[in-house]
Amino acid sequence: MCPDPQCQAKLIFPAHTSMSIECTECGQRHEQKNLANVEEVTDPDVVLHNLLRNALLGVPGPPKKGSELVKVMGLSNYHCKLLSPILTRYGMDKQTGTAKLLKEMNQGEIFECSLLGDRAFLIEQEHVSTVGYGRDRSGSLIYLHDTLEEIKKANLNRECLIPVHVDGDGHCLVHAVSRALVGRELFWHALRENLKLNFKQNLGRYKALFQDFIDAAEWEDIINECDPLFVPPEGVPLGLRNIHIFGLANVLHRPIILLDSLSGMRSSGDYSATFLPGLVPEEQCRGKDGTLNKPICIAWSSSGRNHYLPLVGIKGLALPRLPAALLPKAWGVPQELIRKYVSLDSSGSCVIGGDRSLQDKYLLRLVGAMEDVFMDKHGIHPALVADVHQYIYRRTGVIGVQPEEVTEAAKKSVQEGRLHRCLVCNALSELHVPAEWLIPGGKLYNLAKSTHGTLRADKNYSFPLNSLVCSYNPEKDVLVPDYKLSSLTACTWCHGTSVRRVRGDGSVVYLDGDRTNTRSQGGKCGCGFKHFWEGKEYDNLPEAFPITLEWAGRVVRETVYWFQYEADPTLNSNVYDVTMRLVTKHFPGEFGSEILVQKVVNTILHHTAKRSQDEYNPVAIEGAHVQDGREESESATHPPTKIILTGQKGKTLHKEELVMSKTERVLQHSISEQAALSQRRSTDRLRQQDPRPSSPSSSSSSAPPTPTKVPPTSGEKKIRVTTSDGRQAMLTLQPHTTYGELQSSIVQVFNLSPGQLCIRHGFPPRELPPPRPEDQNQPVALQHGDRISVEALKESSPDTQMTQTHTHAPQTHAHSDPRLSRTSSRELQDNIDLEMSSLCLLAALM
Repeated sequence: MCPDPQCQAKLIFPAHTSMSIECTECGQRHEQKNLANVEEVTDPDVVLHNLLRNALLGVPGPPKKGSELVKVMGLSNYHCKLLSPILTRYGMDKQTGTAKLLKEMNQGEIFECSLLGDRAFLIEQEHVSTVGYGRDRSGSLIYLHDTLEEIKKANLNRECLIPVHVDGDGHCLVHAVSRALVGRELFWHALRENLKLNFKQNLGRYKALFQDFIDAAEWEDIINECDPLFVPPEGVPLGLRNIHIFGLANVLHRPIILLDSLSGMRSSGDYSATFLPGLVPEEQCRGKDGTLNKPICIAWSSSGRNHYLPLVGIKGLALPRLPAALLPKAWGVPQELIRKYVSLDSSGSCVIGGDRSLQDKYLLRLVGAMEDVFMDKHGIHPALVADVHQYIYRRTGVIGVQPEEVTEAAKKSVQEGRLHRCLVCNALSELHVPAEWLIPGGKLYNLAKSTHGTLRADKNYSFPLNSLVCSYNPEKDVLVPDYKLSSLTACTWCHGTSVRRVRGDGSVVYLDGDRTNTRSQGGKCGCGFKHFWEGKEYDNLPEAFPITLEWAGRVVRETVYWFQYEADPTLNSNVYDVTMRLVTKHFPGEFGSEILVQKVVNTILHHTAKRSQDEYNPVAIEGAHVQDGREESESATHPPTKIILTGQKGKTLHKEELVMSKTERVLQHSISEQAALSQRRSTDRLRQQDPRPSSPSSSSSSAPPTPTKVPPTSGEKKIRVTTSDGRQAMLTLQPHTTYGELQSSIVQVFNLSPGQLCIRHGFPPRELPPPRPEDQNQPVALQHGDRISVEALKESSPDTQMTQTHTHAPQTHAHSDPRLSRTSSRELQDNIDLEMSSLCLLAALM
């Protein structure tokens, strides 16, 4: 199970693998030792079903989550970016946990980012390798290698300051600062608004300080670039730069250190610097404990110097220290101000970040409150918008689309009933039809017109292959999709048929019997989740039984769905409630129906009388167990010791074989290859030593062992015979019936020639060959209840027939033996039978 407390998805992986496991739900990768509740799969049928289906049919799974959509504690970067504009103007009431406008809480129009001046993010060690959240993978580790090594040496050769991921969407500077403060990109919007306001309020001081470096005409562009919705003119390389970092240091009332590669820091370029809050009095740059706010650290990710990354400490380790040799010079202010705003030790080094972090619990409460506001404003949950971006936009290759556009598109899709979630792979699919298909000359328009002739406004036109129903608008001469009558029939990703519509809050419009995402502790079906039924969630599926209601000459037949084994007793069916609903439904207001009620009560009680729980027989409904296998409690106590795979490559896998080493596997393969030859030699040797007849049970069969029926006490064996032309018969064999006698019985019953018979038995069907001359009197190797098939062969040439009478003669020249013609045809038929049996197996699994 995924160890993330907000995810806890069930994961299935090979027991012998040593690689990390990627969660299919949140996208994180976890080491096996960090997984929760690791258990052996007690029912491999579901795993085998999925493997066969996906491998043979080439079924793709849902896409891997990109870096901005990997979820940690239930939150992705994209989710946080959606909520950031809400956090700019809303806060959380600590008493009620609900969101309120900041101005209603007397905290100003927008969030004051200086409140985060003493906060710092420390990443958990288990998340250091998480894609999109932990260590950056854009190449910064190579570019910053020498710088990070110097920091490592200054911290007793311990890696305690690492560059972490930030999305490159044009807001990377404020994303980096937000992550350095709270670990999430939640405050990028507020940082931009604060920066813009700070420049406007202190523009005179900024102009005076940088009059020798920045032209007065540039300040309008500098301020405009701070706007969250700023889009630079085409071809103009505008973006947040050093002056904005200096402004952010004054907004946060704390220093910001910008690092680069060692060569970049030693060059004459303006690539690294210490940005001090020089426009803020020193006493306002201290925390509640009176100490100076510790600097946060960011760095360039490459030599292109077009992407910022935050450098953060690791929780549980000593706080990182930046050595004096790597502390850059102050930017824009006198160098001596460093000691005024940065707390340096005797060696000149300083602590990065600090240990005052926002608690995850508080952060999740804050996010929950902002999600409610997002829902009220847009009518759709931000997590659903993030999923639409993942499964709809990224699938079609659309990039660079603004979150506001995705939100509106997702809202429209939900309102029109076009958005569906798959119960198998949990991916989203959208029922989308290009507008050009619906106009004259379009694909669907032409199809409707060629099929129905003149289109009419009072008719609906169904297109099953497109899961669409349309009406006709004669005024505009176009087809109009009716999404209320249309419904997606298959998942875009896994092609599963269990797809359901989605509501704006992200919940699924389940059908009765569907497996939900709510975990169940006492379910008898073993899937581990509850099931939806008539608006409620139950641990188990109901049992169904028919019932007949007779009253006043009317007879009504109904099916009763009965719940009896729920962990919550209030969810168990009540016989009187069920009866009254049935009687009121079919005989409303009937006088004297109390007699009918009593009769129905007695009938239901008869069907539901207390019995062994092993007799629980729930109703079978598609979608009830689409994702997780059945894991009975007995199976958990006594896990299976072997797995039997049937079909063309039928074999039995014992429990020990699943954990064998490579040497053991090679040895076992060698033994199995030689086993048949060794057994045959051993049997021949025993027969030469002891010529007594062997019992039928010692005969080998090519088919997998199957349960046999108990023969009659007289010793007779009933054998069902089927011919290739469809005739059937039941033969009665004596205990010592030989192959020749069996053949004669078949010839007599079906009027066939002995030379035209090919007898097959077992599954998959294999030829039952004639015995050797010395074994002609041995009983035929068939058991009571076996089924055999008889194939009528074409007439053979005299040479072939002569050869068949000497089937045990030595073969000195196999290639010239006329038997090969018959043998090759039989092998061909065997292969066809094996293919058919494999297809039958696949069909059964699907």
